[in-house]
Amino acid sequence: MKPDQQIEEKALKTSMLGAFILAIWGLLMAALSQSGAVLLDGMYNLISAIMTFFSIGITRLIFGRETREYPLGHFAFESLFVLIKGTAILILVLMALYANIMLLISGGREPALGLLTLYVSLAVIGCFAVYGVLRKSLKRADSDLLRAEAKAWLLNGAVTGAIGIAFVVVLFLQDTAWGWTTRYADQVLVIGMSLLFIKEPLILMRNELKELLLAAPQETFSQPFIDRILPLKEELGARHLSLEILKTGRRMWVTVFMDPAGDTLQVDAFMALKARLQTLARDIHPNAQIELILDRS
Repeated sequence: MKPDQQIEEKALKTSMLGAFILAIWGLLMAALSQSGAVLLDGMYNLISAIMTFFSIGITRLIFGRETREYPLGHFAFESLFVLIKGTAILILVLMALYANIMLLISGGREPALGLLTLYVSLAVIGCFAVYGVLRKSLKRADSDLLRAEAKAWLLNGAVTGAIGIAFVVVLFLQDTAWGWTTRYADQVLVIGMSLLFIKEPLILMRNELKELLLAAPQETFSQPFIDRILPLKEELGARHLSLEILKTGRRMWVTVFMDPAGDTLQVDAFMALKARLQTLARDIHPNAQIELILDRS
């Protein structure tokens, strides 16, 4: 097993374990407190744990060799998997949004605020602990799967923390003239959470769908290649250079179209140019693949 694969798989297993623990904790506390906000958080963690379990298999597939059926490797499976994960989260969020709007319209429900405060305190600590592990792993192994996991944990921790603050405020309002609002607090929080959560899966789905459809990658991925390769036109002995850049999962596909200044180019010289460009591309992105094509413009 490659070092990058070991780092990624270990981080994903940590994420999966953390999600399962928080899911069990959340579903238990949701049953005791009758809180829709905690139920949504618990279900979110459960889906995350299940998806992370499958992502470990995806990682092993990606690091495997090319086959006759998949001559370019299995990098697109990563994009497809992240797209499915985003879809699952979006469905969960929409279901929670609908259920709590209906509950709010019907008159709300009194939650057990003391239990909710206890839940939130431990859940926030757990979220940011796992996020820290994933961020540390990302510095050692570049991976869209880990990047998506880290973003999900950061969002989860931030939203759960905001819920905790809101519950503390509601706790203090119980014995005041505003006490009547407490029965609606849980539904309002779930609706607010849903509106916050809904952006992240939509962004994931959009980005991964674009990759699967071979659209141009985001500027943050493509611009470093443009900045480093195009200025080498004269040094490489070219009249014209242009780039075609695609991204599939963690693999960057960079095609360099070169119009040589001379009428001939020796095979050895061509291979030396390609090797140089490949080294340069790997310095920019560790999973970059270069193709050099002579193109008389």
